[in-house]
Amino acid sequence: MSEKWVCVHGHFYQPPRENPWLEAVEPQPSAHPFRDWNERITAECYRPNAAARVVDASNQIIRIVDNYQRMSFNFGPTLLSWLEEHAPDVHEAVVEADRASVARFSGHGSAMAQAYNHMIMPLSSPRDRATQVRWGIADFKHRFGRMPEGMWLPECAADVASLEALAAEGITFTVLAPYQAKAWRPPGGTWRSTPVDTGRAYRCDLPSGKSIDLYFYDGATAQAVAFERLLANGHEIISRMIARGPVEGGGPTLCHIATDGETYGHHHRYGDMALAWALAQVEQGWNGTRLTNYAEFRAKVPATWEVQLQDNTSWSCAHGVNRWRDDCGCNSGGKPGWNQRWRRPLRDALDWLRDQAAATLDAVGGLLFHDPWSARDAYIHVLLHRTTDIEAARDRFLAAHAGHTLTPAERVRALSLMEMARHAMLMYTSCGWFFDDLSGIETVQCMQYAARVAELIEDIGGNPVEPELVDRLSAAVSNLADEGDGRKVWAQRVKPAHVDPQKVCAHVAVHSLVESDVSVHEVDVYGYHVDFVDRIERRSGRARMVAGTVRVRSQLTEEATSLCFAGLHLGEQHVTGGVRPPPDARVWAQILEELSTALKTADVFAAQRTIELHFPGAQLSLTSLLPGTRERVLAGVLGEAITDAERALETLYDEHVPLVRWLVAHDLPVPEVLRTTAEATLRRRVLANLRSDMASFAALQEQLGEAAEVKISLDTPEIAHAASEGLRHLIDRIGRPDGELDPVALEIVAAATDVAARMKSSVELWFAQNATFRLLDRLPKLRAQAETNPVARQAALHLEKLARALRLEIP
Repeated sequence: MSEKWVCVHGHFYQPPRENPWLEAVEPQPSAHPFRDWNERITAECYRPNAAARVVDASNQIIRIVDNYQRMSFNFGPTLLSWLEEHAPDVHEAVVEADRASVARFSGHGSAMAQAYNHMIMPLSSPRDRATQVRWGIADFKHRFGRMPEGMWLPECAADVASLEALAAEGITFTVLAPYQAKAWRPPGGTWRSTPVDTGRAYRCDLPSGKSIDLYFYDGATAQAVAFERLLANGHEIISRMIARGPVEGGGPTLCHIATDGETYGHHHRYGDMALAWALAQVEQGWNGTRLTNYAEFRAKVPATWEVQLQDNTSWSCAHGVNRWRDDCGCNSGGKPGWNQRWRRPLRDALDWLRDQAAATLDAVGGLLFHDPWSARDAYIHVLLHRTTDIEAARDRFLAAHAGHTLTPAERVRALSLMEMARHAMLMYTSCGWFFDDLSGIETVQCMQYAARVAELIEDIGGNPVEPELVDRLSAAVSNLADEGDGRKVWAQRVKPAHVDPQKVCAHVAVHSLVESDVSVHEVDVYGYHVDFVDRIERRSGRARMVAGTVRVRSQLTEEATSLCFAGLHLGEQHVTGGVRPPPDARVWAQILEELSTALKTADVFAAQRTIELHFPGAQLSLTSLLPGTRERVLAGVLGEAITDAERALETLYDEHVPLVRWLVAHDLPVPEVLRTTAEATLRRRVLANLRSDMASFAALQEQLGEAAEVKISLDTPEIAHAASEGLRHLIDRIGRPDGELDPVALEIVAAATDVAARMKSSVELWFAQNATFRLLDRLPKLRAQAETNPVARQAALHLEKLARALRLEIP
């Protein structure tokens, strides 16, 4: 029997979702109860695969393993950038998994690089293609500390030029779908056009004289895993993968699949567990199998057979790469009568904008850089340090690439050029064309990047391009009548996302009005840094006035804008004020004096008239707050009103709850007003309990019981999410400062877990299981101490109880 080497590859990727002006992901209500889709998919997939469960026949957890250490994987650089800032534990787990895989797989790490922002490489310009590869490599080396051996091509979209771009930068292999092989042959043999044998690596000779190795994954099994519920049984995954004959000519046979990494937990719940079981089988040598990754297999079984590529093909379009430029028929499905004719005008419009940006980079960049295109390639090193030491990174970059010592204005222009060039690539992120409609969030995201490109071209000194860009986009028509064409989508969905220094100043002004801290002299607002040059505050009863001058500075381009503001808060939602360029010092002093005098004399109307006179338009309101902070600030501003309303409802509920219980007990209808009052009150009490620093699950059990008595369901996803967080905080209190376990804390957590496990809505026990699984290593020692140490005896008993509640196997 021939050797069967098994490799499972996961392509982990999310499109860049950051607002191009804020450099931050805005809240996405469709991801509820999570803040945004990155956060949700991290919870459902990326984090679970770092500690996946292996269970026995009774569904008890017998092992917790890191899937990344045992599979082949690539993470999109833009996703890794988000994880590094917002889920550092996952980022570190991915990096550590690659280190561990180097030791596991004969010195070859499992991580592959990826072309930077998921651009369809065959449709890109030669310069963009090269930069995508170089940025992908630079990002990989920065995170993983080594040169990547392989690189994932977005959507597996490939042509000879794309393979040349990989080989030119030292990439030795990539992975493609089986139908992307045009012809293949053994050493010295004749070319064959039959379906390629996926069981080996192939050498693809390129016109330049270089070569690159290609793997073609098992398409049928990958399809079954991703779309046909094969993940329901981890054993069947491996059985299907190895149910093939040996490769021609003998030697090890590679049995491998490649799917979206999100298959394992996000698209298919518990997919991470099925994968863990499958990989554990192979790791134990089931049926003569051996675990490997692509880099190790290539080193152990060098490619001797040759292959020719079918140009302009991909893994997700039966028509080559037309899904990203034409109405080819490929779509997400479920929308009968829809078309994707909008794809071509969108592609053409962005190609036109790309050429305008390239001409600007040539013309203006030639005045500022030794070589503007080499500077663009190197700009990735600034981006990689934007959350740590961006100022030093900018200085190093300009010192190496500027054609002369730049003035402050020239620095802004040079950095704006680089941001223009970056967004001119981000606007080609593949998801913009993948789905069904022009108005989809992925397509709008790409259009927002295009808007940033157009804005920067003009800021740098180029001719305005937005009007013609919008004219070209108007040829793209949505399937939804309310969305109209590209011009209307631009007006309704792209322009409102635009943020400039005036909006940042307005945001800071409202913050200063409702959450003032006069000791704060500077603040970061997403991609901007704001310095207070001066500021005054005056009060009169409930009314509060704040006015000041700020300097708003982009943290990426260094462009700085000075603005002044004045605002008046009259309580609750009543906010007014304005933002304007600073007048001369005499006029500004006069404005401040008028405002101060009005507040001193309690003449609020005079203050309002002063603001209206000197700040025409008076555009400040609570809606001036930028996304991501509105909810928290509104909760503070409206706190008194909300508290009063909650107390009133609570009083009504406590007064009438005996009546509600009587109605429920006698199967009589509960009036809607009483039901609504009960539901609001009990939900508030439960959430307040769970979100407190000392969440009580004993109280939660009583609250759920009380809700059951009045026929109110509190078993909701929102409450389950809060219970998950509350349990996570309780787990953190188990350990004592001396390193020993706290028996009392263990008892509390065990009881809390028992309550959480009984809730109908799924409470996330992942963190609790991980922590307890590690604690079980101490159980033998605790048992040994139990006979003479009552504290150890109690700790052991409660640890076992906690493990049972979490369905962990007890040693």
